[in-house]
This record gives sequence, C-alpha cells and structure tokens, in this order.
Amino acid sequence: MQISDVRILMIEDDEQDVEIIRELLEGRHSFPAALEHRSSLAEGIARLHHEPAIDLVLLDLSLTDASNLEAFQHIQLVFPEMPLIILSGNLDPSRALYLLQKGAQDCLFKGHFDATILRCSIQFALERQNLWLELREKNKILEKLSNELKVANHKLEKISAIDSLTHINNRRRFDSIFLAEWIRMMRERQPLSLILCDVDHFKAYNDTYGHPAGDKCLQQVARAISTVAKRSADCVARYGGEEFVVVLPNTDQSGAVHVAEAIRTEIEALSIPHCSSTVSQYVSLSLGVASIIPSKAIAPSQLIELTDQALYMAKKRGRNRTHTMELIQT
Repeated sequence: MQISDVRILMIEDDEQDVEIIRELLEGRHSFPAALEHRSSLAEGIARLHHEPAIDLVLLDLSLTDASNLEAFQHIQLVFPEMPLIILSGNLDPSRALYLLQKGAQDCLFKGHFDATILRCSIQFALERQNLWLELREKNKILEKLSNELKVANHKLEKISAIDSLTHINNRRRFDSIFLAEWIRMMRERQPLSLILCDVDHFKAYNDTYGHPAGDKCLQQVARAISTVAKRSADCVARYGGEEFVVVLPNTDQSGAVHVAEAIRTEIEALSIPHCSSTVSQYVSLSLGVASIIPSKAIAPSQLIELTDQALYMAKKRGRNRTHTMELIQT
C-alpha cells in the first residue's frame, strides 16, 4: 500500500482535536493521506461498513455514545483486522499498555505529540498491519501445504503397507499388526491365532502357465482369503512369494481351524486349472494353524515358528489340507 492511497477515519467528538490532527497531517510537509471524520462511534461504525475502504482508525476513547474501552472493543469485534491508533487526553500508562497488548497499534496522548510523531505512528501502524496480513497469508499457505503433506504421507504410508501385486497387506504391515495384536491379546488374556497358507506346487504352475498367469492366480487367492477373514480386526497379508498369512485376534485354535478350512474350500471353489499339481486338478492351498494366549513367558516369534511347522506338516502329509500345532510348554 502506497501512503498516497491511505484513507484514515478519525472518530472524535471534539472538533478542535480534529482540526489539530488535520493541521498536523496537512502542515508544512503534507502527509499524503485522506482524513475523514465522524463524531460518534455509531457514525464511525457506519462509515467503516461502506466504500471506499478505510485503512486506519484514529480513535478517541471519550465519545458521547461510548465510554472507556467500549469503542475500542466494539471496533475490534466488528473489524478485527482494522489498525487502531488510540487518541486520549487522560489515559494512564497501565491502560495504554493494556490497549497495546489487546491489539492497538499505538496510543498517543493529546497535546504530547507533533506532526512527526503522528506521521511515524500512522506509517508504522500501516507497515505492521501489512506485515501481519502477509504473515497470515503465508501461514495459510504453510497450513495448506502442511495438510497436503499429511495427506501425501498418509497415502505413502498406506502404499508402503500394501503389497503391490495382490493389494493386500504386505509383510511389513503384517509384522506391525501381529506385534500390536500380540500385546493387545496379552493384556486381555485372549487367544491369538495365525494361519500360514501356501499355494501348492506354485513353481510348477508358473512354469506351466507363465508368470502373468501366476500373478493373476495370486491375486485371486488373495481376494478369496480376504472374503473369509473379513472381521475388522482380522489381518490378511502376503507373507512372501506364494505364501499368505492370516492374523486372527480373539480366536482359539478350533475357531482358527474353521477359518482355515473355509479358506481352503474357497480356493477350491475358484476352480483355477492346475494340470501340473500332484494333489488336485485345480489350484489348492496347504494351511498351518497355531493358537496361543500371549504372555511374557512366550516370544511372539514362537507363534510364527509354530504356525510355520504346522504348514510344513500339512505339505509333508499330502498338501491341500490344514494342519495344527500346539505349543508344548515345560
């Protein structure tokens, strides 16, 4: 804002004080700003509501229709961004400090300032206001960028937790959820179950049908498992290669076996041809199941190892089946 564009409103009921201010602004070194005058708070407020816009208010605190701080507070309430310079003939220093702390740009004591002080006060008030407005806009931009960054980070975090091929949780996400559920089940003294699933003879499937078909097969298997283990707390993840893992909080071994068999049946129902399999003409799963009530005496890795042993036994005993293992505690 150029000084020549400044429009000042003086709200003052003493005509003599108005003339003094006008003379100080239009004196030997004229201050290039337009001064308007209103004699009451009501008239001043009415003027502020109309164009052309006022850039700064010179406010007398002793108006006929407003006492003490009422005028200051009212203008701040209705026009919170309006720069205010207080003019008073009997304002004590503590009250002046209070006004400055509450947002007044300056306090000038009538009869104790000259043209230079008045002009400097107006100039600095406008500069401070402009800096404040610029800072506010920059803060808005920073807040917007910060929110965009949060959204981007959330998306990135979500992407980093999802397997790019099957679009289910990846191994990293499984590790995080498994540990969190272990701690929760230990606190609640409830069972935590794991199911490890392996696509039978998947290497042979890839060799026979090609890797694109193998990728499509894994995607179908992932979707099928997810349709079975669909409670809000259940976690289905790609464990690695053709292996999938299911975390089942608040589920004992019999419940986990029921889920595992439902998964196996769901995969069979897909009827994905697999002429290279020795156990079925269609793609099938071998599943290992284990369940533990977590405690400080048991390491989380023990449940994973137990489930892996169960999966090994399911493969060893012919594949396309579910096998369970129990922790032997000494």
